[in-house]
Amino acid sequence: MTLIPGTTTSAGPVRALLAMGLSVAVAAGALTLTAAPAAADDALSVGDNQPPGAPTELQTSGEPCTTAEPYQLWQNDDLALSAVLHDPDVDETGGTDLLTATFALWPVDEPTARIERFGFNGREGDRESALFERETLTHDRVYAWQVRATDSQATGEWSGLCHLRTDFQGPEVAPVVTSTDFPVEGWHPALPGQFTFDAAATPDAVGFRYELLGSDGVHTVSADRPGGSATVTLHPDAGPGTVVVQSLDAAGNRSPEARYEFRASDVAPIVTGRLTEIGVPTTFTVQPQMPGVVRYRFQLDGDPEQTVEAAADGTATLTVTATRGGNRTLSVTSVTADGVTATTTSTFALSTAPKITATVYRQGATSGGPGVPGVFTFTPRQPDVVSYSYRFNTVTSTVAAAADGTASVTWTPTKAGLTMLTVSSIDRNGTQSTSASFIFFVGNLPPSTPAQAGDQ
Repeated sequence: MTLIPGTTTSAGPVRALLAMGLSVAVAAGALTLTAAPAAADDALSVGDNQPPGAPTELQTSGEPCTTAEPYQLWQNDDLALSAVLHDPDVDETGGTDLLTATFALWPVDEPTARIERFGFNGREGDRESALFERETLTHDRVYAWQVRATDSQATGEWSGLCHLRTDFQGPEVAPVVTSTDFPVEGWHPALPGQFTFDAAATPDAVGFRYELLGSDGVHTVSADRPGGSATVTLHPDAGPGTVVVQSLDAAGNRSPEARYEFRASDVAPIVTGRLTEIGVPTTFTVQPQMPGVVRYRFQLDGDPEQTVEAAADGTATLTVTATRGGNRTLSVTSVTADGVTATTTSTFALSTAPKITATVYRQGATSGGPGVPGVFTFTPRQPDVVSYSYRFNTVTSTVAAAADGTASVTWTPTKAGLTMLTVSSIDRNGTQSTSASFIFFVGNLPPSTPAQAGDQ
């Protein structure tokens, strides 16, 4: 046996064991060592690198690969293959070899058309992948693929084979769409109704992709058999409607689309009334737009839902009280004895800014004069008001509110001209309302008769 100077070993303990074994063998006369000429600084060592193991956990674009029929169907897209790499070598520090994965793909009926791609460098336990572009694949063909790993000194065994079948063409014929609840002629109540999709006996159609435009997105449904049909329930909004449907094959490829257009009439209740003030009970009247309404559910957003029974003619009266301001939405739902519902919504902007009234000084007009006092009264639009912050031009002050939430201040101008009063209310939680403005002009002469200003 001849040891060549300059070869290396990656593990010290392995070198020690080999050296001990060689010494024993030489001493026993069982082995003769012949050293080849070498430079003075060459070291005597033994290489102990082992080849990488066969990759495992093979996946075809994120799904476990198939090794037997029926093979995975791959539709019209790039193909990503991946596997977990393995290597037994570990050095003194616990490090592992850097590995390169080679992925091979070929048509089963043409093995010479084999294509190889390399993954990124990885290590023991890493999942590495390679991409095969759509252009490398052809329609309706079975492909096999496998992968192996290589380190800097050795190449491992190939993995087992995986298979897939390409399918790049969808059903050739568009489905047929019908609906007895929403025929194409005339107007029909905007209530939940059924739509039937028929694949027109196209044998590779196994499902449908459908969308009610303007509704809640795209959905899929299976056909009752290949080339068969499916029925779904949709709830269109009032007005013209369109259902777009395509047949799907087993790989998810789509047929040409069918568009079914219809018209739905509004059946939501008619609500009359307007919400303008916080904390003030407001009456609304409700009329049905579909027969058989027996009650109404109504709710101001964020508040508890309430119910009121309908009169014999389907009408009702609702009382709504807003407890806070901002943009508030009132929803009213009519309910028939059979449980059929229809809902309408109305949005109201409720200001939290306080109201301002005044004596002597009139908003938007010239009144009063220097030295003539006016009383300004603040009335809240939000509940639980405890104080007000107010400002005449640039001078800011506060005033406590009375038990009913109102407050009054007396202000005497020192000069004529434009004056702006800005007021905000503050509730017991420290929440400040939006501000209200009261703009007026102080006259040059005192008025002969003080005027009473109106509400803002």
